[in-house]
Amino acid sequence: MQIPQTKKIERANLIVGAAITAGAGLLWGASGMLAAGVGAALGCLNFWSIARLAGRTVARVQRGATGGQAAMLGVGLALKMAALFVLVWAAVRVAHLAVLPFAIGLSVFVISIFLVSFQIGTSQTEAQG
Repeated sequence: MQIPQTKKIERANLIVGAAITAGAGLLWGASGMLAAGVGAALGCLNFWSIARLAGRTVARVQRGATGGQAAMLGVGLALKMAALFVLVWAAVRVAHLAVLPFAIGLSVFVISIFLVSFQIGTSQTEAQG
């Protein structure tokens, strides 16, 4: 199960990620562009995996899954978060990517969620008024 806003956020992730990567290239050169691009890719992958895990869990609950089966979301999210921690550590400590552009790239899905939510709120306000 996937809500329409998820697809909008995923699309916004790609657009914002490309913009952040290009902006980092202008500000910090090639090393900043690489770091922001890797961060944006991880941010997009992070959001994609959260959306898929949550969608599968909601679908299972709607089909009558027990609480224990639904709790598998927590296990999946914990494993995903552990993998994300390892990847972030490797990007900064092993690959020696620039931290600031990497962090800005990694936050791409937060920016996308804000932008999509703002757009949805604005369109609903216009429809009511």
